[in-house]
Amino acid sequence: MDLAQLPDVSNWLVTADNPARHDISGMDHERCAALHNYLLHYAWLAEGRPSASLSNNTNTFFTVHGTAAELVRTRLNVSLATFLDTAKLPPEDVDWFPFFFWAGGLSDPASLIDEGLTDLFDQPEDSLVCLYFPNVGQGGESGGGVLYHQRHHRAAVFMHMDDLDFALPVEAHRELWHPLETVLSNWIGLIHLGKVAASPRDEPALYDSEKIGPWEWRPYSEAQVTSCISAWNRLCEAIEARMPSQPPPAADPEPLLTPAALDGASLPQDCFSRSFLTAARRPLFDFVAPGLLLPPADTSVFAAVQPFMKLSRGCHTIPSVCIFPAAGGEEVDITGLSYLFSTGIDDSVPSRVPAGVYTEPVERSNYDYAEEGFRMLLPYGFRGEWDDNLCARKSDGSAIEKNNGTELFQHGYKPFGGDYYRAQRLERLFECWFKLVDDGIWSVGPQGVEGTIDTFKEADTERWKDYLIPPTW
Repeated sequence: MDLAQLPDVSNWLVTADNPARHDISGMDHERCAALHNYLLHYAWLAEGRPSASLSNNTNTFFTVHGTAAELVRTRLNVSLATFLDTAKLPPEDVDWFPFFFWAGGLSDPASLIDEGLTDLFDQPEDSLVCLYFPNVGQGGESGGGVLYHQRHHRAAVFMHMDDLDFALPVEAHRELWHPLETVLSNWIGLIHLGKVAASPRDEPALYDSEKIGPWEWRPYSEAQVTSCISAWNRLCEAIEARMPSQPPPAADPEPLLTPAALDGASLPQDCFSRSFLTAARRPLFDFVAPGLLLPPADTSVFAAVQPFMKLSRGCHTIPSVCIFPAAGGEEVDITGLSYLFSTGIDDSVPSRVPAGVYTEPVERSNYDYAEEGFRMLLPYGFRGEWDDNLCARKSDGSAIEKNNGTELFQHGYKPFGGDYYRAQRLERLFECWFKLVDDGIWSVGPQGVEGTIDTFKEADTERWKDYLIPPTW
């Protein structure tokens, strides 16, 4: 694939230094169309199709659908209609051409304005637009795809209609709705990161995972390992800088774990957890968070706190690794939660395991998973929704289920696409812990972060926002 044939959209992408504009009253249609057309062009080239056949294509929503589209135009905000006038559709001789992993393409006139959802959720007339319909198998018969709210000019991705319960009304859930250019930039970012890849649809995906047209969800990328290590370093430096007496830094710091220690615990080669654990440095403290220790460096001791590594597994299965065990030997009863850690072959998951932070187990032949993800197992649950709303919450703002000790720091509904079950990224946990240290919410002593694992119960108090990771992909 010759990336030089793609247009340069660097000035259009939403970044921290180039945010979405807030000085316009509608959609930033020029920016959105440029990003839309880039994604279409990317998939077109990835399929091995000639760039010229798309460049000479003039198909848009209005030219393809003609009278039916013009009848809808009067119900659309002028900026949205302008976007649909300039966002390209693939040539008409292409039967099925998925626009992106989460979206099949722009909706047709009959499906564009979702009157059923507008009525069901008591929204203003013509306000909910199903801008992109979902891919095959995603979204069901109604409620899936990219919804655009014409009154707020914000978009969000929905896999199921039930997700709307978490996101409407917009006024109460503004953090889950974004300008369309932010959504499209997020998708392009996943491509540049290497988490989503595109290739000819008849070319097998890695590890026999499902492809949606040319689109493939990858296990992880080296760029993700690098960014996770950077987040780890920032956290370590913040803790070390606050230690009352600091031993001199090692000239050649040891890794968190040696390859020999991981071999002794039977961790597969070439996986995210091995790449991170052998490349990240071992810091000058013992406690990385309240009541959570660094992984034991000794091979036999490390293997002893790994309850899932010895389970039978398939050739494409990556098991869960306990990377930050709880001090004091606290255990968690995971009866009824074994599905979170099962390898799919061996169902004999232990009922009690050490508390701590675990990497996410994955079956690479599936899709929409996070090999770079984590699960935190606490030896207690949370109280659920209370009248005072001072309760532990997930990124989408919903309360963690009553008595559940596995959902702290997790996503919930994902406004950029994906099902609720995909785990949060380890990198984002380090970013959250860095902020807790940097803001002085967690204190640091001679051995690192002070406190016990009960400190995380603060998520059930007025400090709940400190224990919530803002929503992203």
